[in-house]
Amino acid sequence: MIFEEVRLYTARLEDMKHFYIHRLGLGLFEETEDTFTLQIGLTKMIFMQSETDQHPFYHFAWLIPTNRFQGAKAWAAARVRLSRHKGQDQAYSTNWDSHSLYFEDPAGNILELIAHHTVHNESDRPFSEKDLLQVCEVGLVTEDVRSAVQELEQMDLKRWGEISDTFAPVGDANGLFIVVKKERIWFFSEQKSNIYPIEVSIRDVGKLRIG
Repeated sequence: MIFEEVRLYTARLEDMKHFYIHRLGLGLFEETEDTFTLQIGLTKMIFMQSETDQHPFYHFAWLIPTNRFQGAKAWAAARVRLSRHKGQDQAYSTNWDSHSLYFEDPAGNILELIAHHTVHNESDRPFSEKDLLQVCEVGLVTEDVRSAVQELEQMDLKRWGEISDTFAPVGDANGLFIVVKKERIWFFSEQKSNIYPIEVSIRDVGKLRIG
């Protein structure tokens, strides 16, 4: 599935804008007094000022060309501190046949760059921010993973592999909801997941508001 738009909330709007525009070098698509929008390939990412005293944070992933993981890692490492897990700053999933790296932004959002080797999206040029192809994962935090999966299945979204009471991927390599139980530790992080409002628009499915 394709995430056409993802809306996230933040208590640090100006810090976030500076990070994405000046630190990562991404283009500013548009902005208002209380939002700014990035165009990540096929996906518009809209960061909105939080209207509460909460400090929301999320997990999301950007898809990169299958043959450009090391280039993407060098690009990211020149701009941010890569997160580490058990002494490693990258991960390979045998179940998904994918390589990933992780880092955090000023709001504590857990970003992932992922190369799915089952997806034929090879690039013939050195990696740059233009090779951030789309948002391909959105974390969905819930009190009841299996019930959340059933609700997504009613929207004709499919499970992607095995699920458990604490973790379930729903969708496909191009677009996944990473459904996790509240307070589960996010991978490559020390943060416990929590429920915050998020809005997504999915091609041929429609809009979905969570939290």
